[in-house]
Amino acid sequence: MTLIAPATVAAAPIPKDDYKLRSLAEIDPARPLADEMVGQTLSMFGREDLIAATSSDYKPIACPPIAGGGDVIETIVQRARQTSVVIVNESHERSEHRGFAARVARALRPLGYDTLAMETLNNPDPTVPNQFLPPYRKRPDQPFFEDEDGYYLSEAGFGRLGREAKTLGYRLIPYEERHQPGDDKASWDVRIARRETAQARQLADYIAGHPGAKLLVHVGYSHASEVPLANGQKWMATRLKALTGIDPLTVSQTTCQGGGTKDRLAQLPADEPAGLFDLVVDHPTARFMRGRPVWRVAAGDRVVSIPKALRPIKGWRVIEARPAGETEASVPMDRVAIRPGEDIALLLPPGRYQLKVVDVPAATPLEQAK
Repeated sequence: MTLIAPATVAAAPIPKDDYKLRSLAEIDPARPLADEMVGQTLSMFGREDLIAATSSDYKPIACPPIAGGGDVIETIVQRARQTSVVIVNESHERSEHRGFAARVARALRPLGYDTLAMETLNNPDPTVPNQFLPPYRKRPDQPFFEDEDGYYLSEAGFGRLGREAKTLGYRLIPYEERHQPGDDKASWDVRIARRETAQARQLADYIAGHPGAKLLVHVGYSHASEVPLANGQKWMATRLKALTGIDPLTVSQTTCQGGGTKDRLAQLPADEPAGLFDLVVDHPTARFMRGRPVWRVAAGDRVVSIPKALRPIKGWRVIEARPAGETEASVPMDRVAIRPGEDIALLLPPGRYQLKVVDVPAATPLEQAK
């Protein structure tokens, strides 16, 4: 393992359009959980360890295992043979869910699954000029995503999912609802209905225009629900099924968690509508070592110390590691925010990596007010 130290430390003011770093700047390093809405930001910058004790996405949810459920990935592969659409959900705060989605993508590729639809991908209007398209559209042959490609893609695990999909030859498509004027003024139920309908319609249009295509659809939380919820809400998978007549294989990673020492299939809780998901994956309780998720070590990453000379003396400092020779525009192989006095590790597969260091100035009261 080789780390190439940066020539300089970036400490310039945060650009106005870098809303991800701005979100980190608004978090007090001494009291990172003072605001309950920081979970996604801290997770995006590699600090799931700080939120795991308080986030509902990490709280154990007891679900009985399915007797004789067998290997999780093998079961998904067997069931995926019976359809052409597989939908896998995630928590936006758990990088392990992205690692699991990458495993599913690898397993499904030999079955002819050739399209990965990602909720997080920026979805510009068809009339947008080419020069304003997101990088994944302008430079589709790049082996990596760029931060501008989508909000959650800035998290290293999501970036790796993209790298895996590109290596495997998946076609990457967006399907998120495009913003419509006045949407913010509508009621919650109306906004859900509009968004879920728009997502399902875009996926249905793609399926209609690409006969024989097989889709792996990556979603957050309830979008994978394939029957109406108890309150009558119809989420994306329910609407896609109605539009296409295709019965998708729906896989939830957010329903049950912490039930065992390895991934297993669990029973859908009795208080959920029957048929809400076809398969429920129960991941073990998250564990951390030197501030980083242990699942990545089990998946092949090595624990790499950040040189002491690069650790901060005040505020947040973001450490990024990219394959040597790769542009700084890429989503790095690892990205983690550290604070003074912390011995936080990088998690990387073997290789040579160029480090980048970014100091994050604290947001001013005026910026926080915005």
